[in-house]
Amino acid sequence: MAANVFSGLVTLKKDLTIRGDLAKDWEVSDDGSKFTFNLREGVKFHDGSDFTAEDVKYTINRTISEEAPAASKLESLKSLDDDGVVVQDEHTVELNFSEPMAPALIYLTRGPGRAATIVCKNAIEEMGAEAYKAKPVGTGPFKVTEHQIGSGVTLDAFEDYFETDSEGNALPYLDGIDIKPIPEPATLVNALRSGDIDFANLVPLQNVSKVDQANGVEKLDAPGINWYGFAMNQRRDPFGSQKARMGIAKSIDNEAFVDAAYFGNALPDTGPINKATNWVWRDDKPTDQQYDPEAGKRLIKEAGAEGASFHILTDQSSLRGAKAMRQQLNKAGFDVNIEQVTSSTYWERYETGDYDTTISGSVGDPDPDQSLWNFYRKPDDGGVWNWVNFENQKAHDLLAKQRTALDREERKQVLQELEDHLIKQVPHAYLMHQDDIAAKRSSVKGFTHIPFMRNFHTTWVEG
Repeated sequence: MAANVFSGLVTLKKDLTIRGDLAKDWEVSDDGSKFTFNLREGVKFHDGSDFTAEDVKYTINRTISEEAPAASKLESLKSLDDDGVVVQDEHTVELNFSEPMAPALIYLTRGPGRAATIVCKNAIEEMGAEAYKAKPVGTGPFKVTEHQIGSGVTLDAFEDYFETDSEGNALPYLDGIDIKPIPEPATLVNALRSGDIDFANLVPLQNVSKVDQANGVEKLDAPGINWYGFAMNQRRDPFGSQKARMGIAKSIDNEAFVDAAYFGNALPDTGPINKATNWVWRDDKPTDQQYDPEAGKRLIKEAGAEGASFHILTDQSSLRGAKAMRQQLNKAGFDVNIEQVTSSTYWERYETGDYDTTISGSVGDPDPDQSLWNFYRKPDDGGVWNWVNFENQKAHDLLAKQRTALDREERKQVLQELEDHLIKQVPHAYLMHQDDIAAKRSSVKGFTHIPFMRNFHTTWVEG
């Protein structure tokens, strides 16, 4: 929803490369540490105020000062007091990093980077922060006109949106979008099949085949820009042992897990880099974590972890995966139980290390840095999501090295060396990449399916 309401400095094409958004063009200098953006002129926010370079500075300062989830993506940006963001004039802004920053542009997209999703300073100051959360003001193709908390959002076309189509026609084509949550999978699928709704953001995996076979409905399927793994808390026995973790990894049949937990709608893999980022993807990753139950038993015995007893922490949304994992690990000789908690309790306990194991990973990452940095830097030095407590100097250093490698081929080699190392060290037993599956009525035209994004500015409905 946010990507339809807001704009970023840049955004993504279908192949996950960068194109301009609020920035019409940009220049990279100082060996990749300085980014100078030439901004579009005449752009309006939904409240009628003008967009300028000051809004870019305000947005970035707000992201950092409020410690927003995207703040870590800007940690190598110089402080604002030290010319981290320089407003050259109303339509030129300069970002200065302390070192070359290869994935910077990915993080400055409106989604899924979100480190510079441009917010309206004027609206926040007039409305107040709480009101703004419910009815935010951006420069995107649609504006929020109604928001009933928990029951629905109405977006109307923004008549002053800055983009046009290739023939110069105003965008968006749609008059508006009504968005509503439908929590029951069967209800969602029936609403799509009957035409009560035109688009389903995510298709419940158990209903994908029904959607695929429905008349007047089209399944949208793209490789997922994510990874999921079996997270083992290294503060607890036996998971502090790399040999025990590898033994567990080799005891997991990834293909069987995908079939049981995801109805086959995922790509089994024993590494974290996803196929959608095809410039760095490999089919021939190291086989260290490949399913081999006999080798797994041997490693587990050598680690003194035979018959270990532990819990899988889960909430309702991941219960099916937890059950599939328990079945495999009990078969491998462990004594595994499931501990199901509410979603809020799950995240509180996961973040504070109050768990044995869980199934987790990274979602919505069009660049490997986004899916690896927060997870595998040292917990006290950038690893804000390093909740398995993986402390490894080589991984830490390779993550820093790939960020400063501006040549894509050089960066690819560093990232693949990093992935090789992670596979061998087993901070997670890597499982798979979940497919990005949405669905629409056949009458919905012009939608471009970019993984993890739902941009409707070029969409229309026939009939």
